Amino acid sequence: MKRFYSIIVAALAVALVAALAVGFAACTDDNPEVEGYTMVVPDGAPALAAVNLIDEIDKNGAFAKLGKVEIVQSSAIATRALEADFAVVPANLAANLYNKGQDIKLLATVTQGNLYVLGVNSEVKELSDLVGKRVFSIGQGSVPDYIFQTLLKNEGIVYEQGDEAVAGKVVITYVEDGSGVMSQLVAANKSGKEAIGVIAEPAASKAFANAGAVELFDLQQLWKDYTGSETLGYPQAVLIGKASVVENDPAFVSLLIDKMAENGTFITENSDKVSDILVKAYPSTTLNTAFSKETLERCNCKLIKIADAKDDYVSMLEAIAAINAQAIGGKLPDEGLYYTAE
Repeated sequence: MKRFYSIIVAALAVALVAALAVGFAACTDDNPEVEGYTMVVPDGAPALAAVNLIDEIDKNGAFAKLGKVEIVQSSAIATRALEADFAVVPANLAANLYNKGQDIKLLATVTQGNLYVLGVNSEVKELSDLVGKRVFSIGQGSVPDYIFQTLLKNEGIVYEQGDEAVAGKVVITYVEDGSGVMSQLVAANKSGKEAIGVIAEPAASKAFANAGAVELFDLQQLWKDYTGSETLGYPQAVLIGKASVVENDPAFVSLLIDKMAENGTFITENSDKVSDILVKAYPSTTLNTAFSKETLERCNCKLIKIADAKDDYVSMLEAIAAINAQAIGGKLPDEGLYYTAE
């Protein structure tokens, strides 16, 4: 009898382990119907493009089938984007990943540029006035860098990287982030010397307040003038998705795009809550700061479906390729990258 009960207990144990295994498998990312799709966004200004999604998931536990929106370090976005179902990535990275064989679809552009050239104790009025001066800049080898270089080239301005001003050229001194530009502007303001920097929002607004800086150029407007586009700015960050997910669930893709299109209005109408939403999702975010409505408007978070933004996107890629083709994977991507379904 004891042996019989032992056999029964052993059988029940095996069944329980099997049931737990099945239950665990059902709760993995391989089953999006249970766990929901995942999205990653890089820390910094691109994260602003998903604030309303983060807020809604936090309140309701889910947005349709979207189970998680995770903010990650910007340096990790290339790797993490391939692990998630959807991702917000730098505009050139989408082309780079696709050209390297990743099966992704580009769904929309989600930010249209947030770059400004600021100055302290400066009389610069035109881009040509930068010749002979040193300009501190963020984003070496990224979209902001290529945009600024393209605009200089368009004006026939010779430039180089360096740490000292050179006659007849613009010298670009790269810094790690906006705080590096800020420190130069603050120091110049205190000493009465000139300093010029390329910086993005929301750091630019801090520079107005903390360094007495003034806006010399709005690079979004200069780019619009350069390209002749009807859209202010340029595709700076984009929304991509795994091709398999996108093709198998177009109804959700449409819903996701529509929801993210509402984000620009959401963040400006809830400017006092934006930082708290982001900090709760990612305590170490660089966006742990108070936002004004005006600053958020200058961040240019506006979603445009890729069907309507493709010409602007390709123009931006062509400009990047003229400087460094490897930044987009060596060539312009073919039509397979673009998701154009309604």
